[in-house]
Amino acid sequence: MPQLLEVTEYDVIILGTGYIESILAGIGKSVLHLDANNFYGGNWSSLNFRELLEWTRSIKEIIEISGFVEFSVNKSNQERQERIEGKKALMTNFTKVRQQAYSTIEYEIYPIPKQVDDIPLVENDDSETVPKVESQETLQDDEDDNMVDSAITQPDYDALARFLLTSEEYEQNDTITNVITEQFKSKILVRTRENEEAIAIESSRLAQLLQMHKNSENISEETLRYVSTSLSNFERIETLAVLLKESKRYCLDLAPKLVPCRGELIELLINSGVAKYLEFKAMDKTYIYSVDAFDKVPCSKEDVFTNQSISLVEKRKLMRFLTFALDYTNFPDTYKGYEEKLFVTLLTEKFKIDGKLLMAVLYAIALIRTDANNVNTIQGLEKTQRYLRSLGRYGNTAFLVGLYGCGSEIAQGFCRICAVYGGIYMLDHSVKHLLIDESSNKFAGLVDVNDQQISSTFLVSSIDYLPPIFFKGNECWETTSRAIVIIDKFIHEESGDASLTIYPPETVKNKYPITVLQLSAGTQTCPEDRYVLYLSTKANGQNAKEDLINALDKLINFTINKDKGIPNPLFALFYRQKKRTISSEVPENIILAGDPDSSLDFEEATIQAKQFFEKMCPGEEFLPAGPDPDEEEFIV
Repeated sequence: MPQLLEVTEYDVIILGTGYIESILAGIGKSVLHLDANNFYGGNWSSLNFRELLEWTRSIKEIIEISGFVEFSVNKSNQERQERIEGKKALMTNFTKVRQQAYSTIEYEIYPIPKQVDDIPLVENDDSETVPKVESQETLQDDEDDNMVDSAITQPDYDALARFLLTSEEYEQNDTITNVITEQFKSKILVRTRENEEAIAIESSRLAQLLQMHKNSENISEETLRYVSTSLSNFERIETLAVLLKESKRYCLDLAPKLVPCRGELIELLINSGVAKYLEFKAMDKTYIYSVDAFDKVPCSKEDVFTNQSISLVEKRKLMRFLTFALDYTNFPDTYKGYEEKLFVTLLTEKFKIDGKLLMAVLYAIALIRTDANNVNTIQGLEKTQRYLRSLGRYGNTAFLVGLYGCGSEIAQGFCRICAVYGGIYMLDHSVKHLLIDESSNKFAGLVDVNDQQISSTFLVSSIDYLPPIFFKGNECWETTSRAIVIIDKFIHEESGDASLTIYPPETVKNKYPITVLQLSAGTQTCPEDRYVLYLSTKANGQNAKEDLINALDKLINFTINKDKGIPNPLFALFYRQKKRTISSEVPENIILAGDPDSSLDFEEATIQAKQFFEKMCPGEEFLPAGPDPDEEEFIV
């Protein structure tokens, strides 16, 4: 019998443990905090490697089964809405609504580069234990031929792939999975728990791919080649097994972000006392790409004058601009007449900055994330000033990187404040209905997975918990293409714990800037001798991989590079993440916490949380420092 809550009335019910929801959990009132996930962070989460694979599978499975979920509700559906104790009961669908936020998800595993003295975990292709399929015709003619048990040398994986794609004998997904599993098991020399798990994961993934293309009239050569390569590339199993063994040493962010050394978030962390629960490292260096070269971006006065790639004339131009931008509001005559003109116009006409230096100012200092032709002078100066004011507070850096991943760690820090004030937390706890009072059209409560009714004055909710009736369809949502890539070497000559690399527009056939955040074991993001790359850009092409692959090709041995001196990929996940907005009216006492945006920091989300707090607690101080739970005299 499920355990029911003793208290069913609260000041605030919060659904989801994302960044904004978790900040608002610390308001110092009676709070019930629920999350359908079994981890903190929601769409801002930091996951270990095994959790990331499971997250990928669950999201991708929903997308492939149902496609994009259409949430507009017709009139007859509205008339059939349930009513509970006189209240309108709106059904939630967390699984499908969460799927809305992601698309074009795909991942790939790559062989670990072998050392001369490495002992192979898989047999060579000339082993007599490998099944052989001579041709499609041979398989179809011989009904008694057992593909898995046959043992003929020099296997024809193209024929095996074509057979699995076309044969009526292997229609069921489970049957295909078993065939692929036996194929992989025949090659693995060393049996471990991780190897068995890796075989199961890859077999299931390939079977799903085959099922998608099964009996298609036109099987493309690309699909055939991919399946054939996947069946024959047993080293991928070895890589996956190693990554699974290291799983808990990874903290991989779904929406990686940086913390400015001066800004809304850092001040909130300090003032609220949450900072003492967190650890950070300084971001070491910033690079910008131009014509097959990565140049270090000068930020401070010292950087400018020690940089060898900038001429003396350019250094003077840059210092003149940076000095002005730091306190530009005190020099209005300098930008008079340029207020509504493009920022780039001010830089080129007033400060004579052009070429590589112009790209560095626009995309590595001002950190413009779209086309610079959409940013006016005031917007550009605000961005530049924000960056410059962050320098020098914690060393020669403008940004901090959270240890152990940023999203979940910060969220849990704020959740700890809520727990100090007596808030109740329940993970892996879903919601069936939101209850709306029909006379006032306000949120009145909810019905949880245990059919218990719980009420509150306010509801703070991730969009994932919003009933489908509020979605009109065809919303225009900001979409970001992202990638998480695990590699074996640092991408630049100068190593460090964290670095940022930026590709300005059109440098690798990209319409918008691409950012690459690299983290090492020093940030507790990955094990020693592993590095994590986070790539992101505003979505433009058909999918995330198309948007980002050219940038990756300049950094690692991905598709065109075969240089032993540059890093090799072990794992690459590509996906698109959407920042959803709701165009329809929701009850005024429901506060919707937004999804992660395309920015590199938490500033806009922190400002939004502050505005929501003012709505719920007008005139009160925003998250003052609470009691210290570590003090002996403190009692909850």
